[in-house]
Amino acid sequence: MGGVHAQLQASAELQLGARVADVTHADIRAALWERRVLVKAWTLRGTLHLHPAEDLAVWHAARRAGASTPAQEQLEAWRDPAGVVHPPIGGEQVRQIRDAVWDALDRRCLTREELAEAVVGRVGPGPRGRLRSGFAFFLADLCQGPPRGSKATFVRPDQWIDGWHEIDAEQALLVACRSFLHAYGPARPADFREWIGGRGFDAERARWAFRALGDEIEEVDVEGRRAHVLAGDTAFADAPGTVRLLPEYDPYVMGFRERGELVPDPVRQQMARHGRGRYEGPAGTRFLLAGGVLAGLWERRRRGKRIELRVLPAGRLTRAERAELAAEAERIGSLLDLEPTLSVA
Repeated sequence: MGGVHAQLQASAELQLGARVADVTHADIRAALWERRVLVKAWTLRGTLHLHPAEDLAVWHAARRAGASTPAQEQLEAWRDPAGVVHPPIGGEQVRQIRDAVWDALDRRCLTREELAEAVVGRVGPGPRGRLRSGFAFFLADLCQGPPRGSKATFVRPDQWIDGWHEIDAEQALLVACRSFLHAYGPARPADFREWIGGRGFDAERARWAFRALGDEIEEVDVEGRRAHVLAGDTAFADAPGTVRLLPEYDPYVMGFRERGELVPDPVRQQMARHGRGRYEGPAGTRFLLAGGVLAGLWERRRRGKRIELRVLPAGRLTRAERAELAAEAERIGSLLDLEPTLSVA
């Protein structure tokens, strides 16, 4: 997958549940906070993702390799979501703040508020508001520790992850490109750039990665569109079923850039009428997947020990698809350790 989008923990668990047989949300949280074989950090597109802990150094280095601007560059004035305007921060002070963050977290696990105060104690009160605002410019090379209630905590990956070691940035970028092509190919350099870093990722670095892979990749024709796959990776796996309930930010949608083919017009119209779809488009929408394309929307709501699943297909489902949908509801209930109820509008 390359990574599991984890801005919402529930969505991350559902993404894994759709792909890992018999996994539960308790398994996932134990892997994160007890066994530490999964890790939660800011990587792809600067957003929170889950990765195998042993791979985090690759994703941090790949991000740095393709950054359009140096990590230590000064920050412009910024208006936060609450409307507060924070003054600019010069490049030297940005470096001091990052160093202070690393120092403050030496063998410690801190909340955002605790970390902000520790940094202010080292560099002065000027950046306090910006540090506490939610803007994550100083968190890029960190990972999350165990939550304290509803609050996230932060730790240094070199101390949190066993066997941590830095990796060459260019080599990391090639590893990331191979991973992308294996999961989402056929694809082009522009697709890779959009997936890994968006506008903050240098377009030439994305093209360089494809060139540097050389004979490891081959060009193919997809209905008149030229794209690349890993050499020999042209076969399709057999899927056990065709119906899935994809959560918001699912990699099947986030990694697929030809969305005109993925989202038929009836589903696009549904999405346009939906609050989440109007605001975030396909990325933030929960989709019914049938036969490889999006076939409707769905909603979930927890009520006590039940999880209510409401599915809104864009067209009529076959009897076989309804049976698969019922099995999908049972799978989600098992993942969350809740009793599922399913309604189809």
